[in-house]
Amino acid sequence: MPTTGDSLAPEIWLTIADEVVASDIYSRGRLRSRYMAVNRVFFNLYLDTVYGDVQWTKLDKAMMKQLKRLQEPVIASHVRSLRIHAWFIDYLMKRDAQMMLPSTLPSRVLSFFTAGAKAHPANRAQSKLIANVSSKAIMDLMISAIHNMKNVVEYHFELRDLKLTKDSSRFLVAARQAFSSSLRKLSVHTTIFKFKSVLALSDFEHLEDLELHFDYQCYRVHGEDAHEASKFAEAQELKDTIVPFINRRNETIQSLTIASYSMVDLSDFLKSIGPFRSLRRLAANVCLDPKQLSESDAFIDFIHNHRNSLFELDIRPRPPEEDFVDADDTARRRRESWVRIQKALLGHRDVARSLEGLHISVGDLNACLALVDRSSHSLTHLSLVDYFLSLEDLTRVFNLFARNPFRLKSLFVWVHELTVPLLLLLVGRLPGLHSLVLLFEVCGDVGGPVFLIQDQFFQGLRSSSSEGRLDWQVEHISIIQMRRPIGQEDAELLGVPSTGGYTYQRYMDAISSAIPSIKSHKGIHWHRQLPPRRINSTPPRPYG
Repeated sequence: MPTTGDSLAPEIWLTIADEVVASDIYSRGRLRSRYMAVNRVFFNLYLDTVYGDVQWTKLDKAMMKQLKRLQEPVIASHVRSLRIHAWFIDYLMKRDAQMMLPSTLPSRVLSFFTAGAKAHPANRAQSKLIANVSSKAIMDLMISAIHNMKNVVEYHFELRDLKLTKDSSRFLVAARQAFSSSLRKLSVHTTIFKFKSVLALSDFEHLEDLELHFDYQCYRVHGEDAHEASKFAEAQELKDTIVPFINRRNETIQSLTIASYSMVDLSDFLKSIGPFRSLRRLAANVCLDPKQLSESDAFIDFIHNHRNSLFELDIRPRPPEEDFVDADDTARRRRESWVRIQKALLGHRDVARSLEGLHISVGDLNACLALVDRSSHSLTHLSLVDYFLSLEDLTRVFNLFARNPFRLKSLFVWVHELTVPLLLLLVGRLPGLHSLVLLFEVCGDVGGPVFLIQDQFFQGLRSSSSEGRLDWQVEHISIIQMRRPIGQEDAELLGVPSTGGYTYQRYMDAISSAIPSIKSHKGIHWHRQLPPRRINSTPPRPYG
């Protein structure tokens, strides 16, 4: 019996699709729509590419068009990840309420003078919003689309300060019911008091990855006694609502992320959650000073209790919530809060012994090196931030991997100077590196005009490349200079302010020309995880 295309296994068609995309220089790594008609595998692969990751973060014509398509169950079934920023629903509800207010003479006069005014550049995006659609109509479309999403495994929801109405509550209930059985990853941003509206104790029984972001709670009353009472109420809500939800899933949760912008003390919270049978990854973006973490042992003991299962540890200390003096003072207090945790971790000899991923602030350099050394035999992904390392400091870090220089695959470090000797050091000491992110202060190690320093750097690159000294395996890089603007998404992934750095294309182009193995300038996105082989996958978002 002759073999036809339809009798080929789907895996073979996926391999063919990979080759088609690789040979199409205009594909941008995606299967193009003209291949949908080849067969069902290509049809589903294209829909996965277009609708696999749905983001409702801005209400515009593109989102309205997408919402219309998602009313079709076949289309909606291809959604795997759903991300919702609810600010535009809040905006629409406020707009609807404003339109219902009775017209007054002052309002008519104000409307006459503002009718012809041009929008401020900062509000141009808002001017693109759909003006004639009510919040209820948008909510109905979203609920209808959600009911058709039967295969969602990731759900990211930012409630923030959205006012809960009958319609918005109906939307939250619909999402919980639709994703309850299929969901594996849940990320929620809201105040502690509003988690109850998003989470129900019995929902999402099969969660493996949980991210909870406790937003800042605005206090309606002033005075120290009132603030203490509010913080006590927040702590009680944590105990009554969030702790039971987490502990009910202690058998399934493999990744836990806690980010707190609240003033509440997290010590009791950390002592109340767990233990988790299969916790592989822990990420904490919290204040570590005594006000927000009065008992440092609560955090240390939590890490110690999961030392045998943890493969990845990510700790990003937030600035202490105290009166602002200046940036240097804030950085000093932030560093001090981390150093006390850092040295306490070193007190437990069996902590951080078998980690594959470690992402921390440098803090005290000697203590940092001691922590890295504990897992140097197993580490594949390393981030050392909040401190500009010199070439001598980097040499000390790389010496820790001398026994197995091919083990480390992904590196993110802050360096004082971007120089050719720095790149040569990386090539020689970490030959197996796959992705690299460098955040630097200055280029070159000599004084003089900027253009002259850059020319010397580029000339040194060309010379080293022609001599064969930059033969390497690294494939993805990001080179970022501090004190210049950076995109919001990149800043979020790096854990730095959006005003803190700038991805300088000229540096990356020059380095890419000198190192032939480099395939992309997406080192930020590939950091911490090797790229997936499926063409319909996008670069991962490393928690944050």
